[in-house]
Amino acid sequence: MSIRFRLTAWYFCSLAVILVLFALAAWFAMGSSMIQAVDHDLRMRVEDVQGFIDRELASTPSELVEDFAEQAGLGLGGGLLEVRDEGGRVLYRSARLGTWQPGLSSAAGPAIAYETESGKGPRLRVAAQAVDVRGRRFSIGVAQPLHEFQEARERFEGILLLLAAPSLLLAALGGFWLSGRALAPVDRITNEARRISISNLDTRLQAPPARDELHRLVFTLNEMLARIDSAVKRMVQFTADASHELRAPLTLIHTAAEFSLRRERTREELLGAMRKIMRESDRTARLVDDLLLLARADSGGDESALAPVDLRASARDAVEQAVILAEPKGIRVTAGIPGEPVLVEGDEPALSRLWLILLDNAVKYTNPGGHIHFDLVTVNGHAEGKVTDDGVGIAPHELPHIFDRFWRADKVRSRSLGGAGLGLSIAQWIVERHHGGITVRSEPGKGSQFAARLPLAAGETLTGGAAESQRASRPHSG
Repeated sequence: MSIRFRLTAWYFCSLAVILVLFALAAWFAMGSSMIQAVDHDLRMRVEDVQGFIDRELASTPSELVEDFAEQAGLGLGGGLLEVRDEGGRVLYRSARLGTWQPGLSSAAGPAIAYETESGKGPRLRVAAQAVDVRGRRFSIGVAQPLHEFQEARERFEGILLLLAAPSLLLAALGGFWLSGRALAPVDRITNEARRISISNLDTRLQAPPARDELHRLVFTLNEMLARIDSAVKRMVQFTADASHELRAPLTLIHTAAEFSLRRERTREELLGAMRKIMRESDRTARLVDDLLLLARADSGGDESALAPVDLRASARDAVEQAVILAEPKGIRVTAGIPGEPVLVEGDEPALSRLWLILLDNAVKYTNPGGHIHFDLVTVNGHAEGKVTDDGVGIAPHELPHIFDRFWRADKVRSRSLGGAGLGLSIAQWIVERHHGGITVRSEPGKGSQFAARLPLAAGETLTGGAAESQRASRPHSG
């Protein structure tokens, strides 16, 4: 069933229940109001009869009876009247009562009593009271037929039943119309969403002017579309960049092999071509490995368990490899590593790769004879590995892009250095996988500093000052 149908059904049922409750309340209120009005009238009649007895008490019993008959005919007691003396003898009884109601006042007490009598005749509302007049007690009973009130109530019931069906029908139609009006923006949003495909992900849904739930829904959907659009654009760009990066080494491998097969070559020429093919094959294999790693990272496929590891070991290994990489350029590499363990929850091979990526990146962009320093400290519950160089630096407008895949500040120079622009992207993924963060500070011509912060394992409380006092300062120089 559609939401519109369900809203109409709920509206119909709710209104039906409300109408029924209202009708019952009105019905009982009407009955109670009628009884109160009748009781008030009966009480006034009893008082009138008491006053009449007080005025006519000096008459003889026969004269009193005659006076009762005369005044009852004129309306005393409302025409339905019975009066008894203290001995229970009937002084007067209205002829209209006949034999249907024996003794209206036979059970009267000092306080006025009301009750509704039903028998073979019409229903009566009865009031009876025992009164003392000049030392003598009389029991007064008056009655009021309820047929007129009953007819009024029945007419009211008929009106309620007559109006109930049309009212509920109109309510259902009104609810159906109102629900359609309320859900019209949902239909519009649905139609707009159907028109959005992979080719126009930059299209956004039109938000309704009212700041209601639908406005928040459209805002959320537009945010989701923006994320999907951004992810698709990154995927397309990643595919294009990967294809471009793979084309160059594959073309070189094909060209070298084709050139070697054109004619007879000397052994030295063949060895040179094979070395070139081997070098490009290694570069291509590394690029493919990096692409596979990032693909697994995007899909969440790399879920290696994290365990407590000491960062000092991975840092020393990375620094030793950086010394070898920096030696051909005459770059001096130094390191500051604490003497106490620096434990984090991590994956040791991945952390070794993180430090080596940062150090290798520094070696590539540091001029010959420069200096690179690696520092491992602990600050405020975090371990921080910092790589500082005095190389070419990074321009301010390029800093927001350095962690983008295949991005290189100097593309020609980077390609000559063998970089594909994936190292810092992998470094960022490793840091995020360890629930940390990575930052960079740089100034063109003065160098750069990359800092990776990782949360310490439970129980590690080493402070930055303690780390500085305990760390080894032995330089590694190339």
